Amino acid sequence: MKGKELAYIALGNRSHISILENETQELRDKTDKELRRLQYDIYQPKVRAIEAECQEELRKVKEAAQTQHNIKVEQVKILMEPVRQVERILEFFRLDTRVPINITNEDVKQNDRYKTRYRENLGLVFDDTFLKVRLFIMENDKPKNKYILVLIGRCLFDTGLGDRPVLKLTRDYGLSISEPWASAPQHILKEAATVKELHTYWTAHGFSKVPWLTEYLKVKAEYEYNLKNYRLEDFKDFITWFCPECGYFQTIFESYWLREGEVMTCPRCENKTQMLPKDAHWPAK
Repeated sequence: MKGKELAYIALGNRSHISILENETQELRDKTDKELRRLQYDIYQPKVRAIEAECQEELRKVKEAAQTQHNIKVEQVKILMEPVRQVERILEFFRLDTRVPINITNEDVKQNDRYKTRYRENLGLVFDDTFLKVRLFIMENDKPKNKYILVLIGRCLFDTGLGDRPVLKLTRDYGLSISEPWASAPQHILKEAATVKELHTYWTAHGFSKVPWLTEYLKVKAEYEYNLKNYRLEDFKDFITWFCPECGYFQTIFESYWLREGEVMTCPRCENKTQMLPKDAHWPAK
């Protein structure tokens, strides 16, 4: 191809390319405009309307489900009331009444490094069948309020060691005593700079500043009512294993697993008495 002919073709092609590029840009602009129209003018309102409709329907389903859930939770709560009552009654029956709750002056032993510190036994200040409490004034390590007024006792409803006490009594761990570890209450009533202040405080207030005593009296009344009005046999369907020696029993409220050949032993008896299935205690009639 001759030079002039090639130049002519190139000039024509260049002009054609310019036209095509302009058309391409126009097509791009037109396409973008149409896309925006379709997306934002036509379909976005529809999408928003559908999303709003979807969210409303989801809300209705969730709200209806929550209403039903709340109704069932309340039903379960009501149904559980007698179940919890039976569980608590069984805890009362399971209390180990053989354990002595008497507490003497000698029972409350101070740690060796406190042997020379001030210690005054003010006697048995509460004494009934299920709770006995002594009052002490002891010396601590503080430079100012170096004396403490302390209630220390033993209670059938909270021995200080049980994992399911029917009553949780105060147990202050800041006491400088080594015994009795397994006891409750252990309650520091007041600290003072002098022994006389503590004597005055007790004379003025006594048990009026001891909230757990009110709770104790409620539990005591509950215990006496249950033992008067119910028998353990009334609840034998809840009992699984029974100790023939001490009367301790397991219930359906506890979970346990026995390996093949393993026997159920009593956690209360020191000699780990073998427990028997409840049917051995209450044979089917």
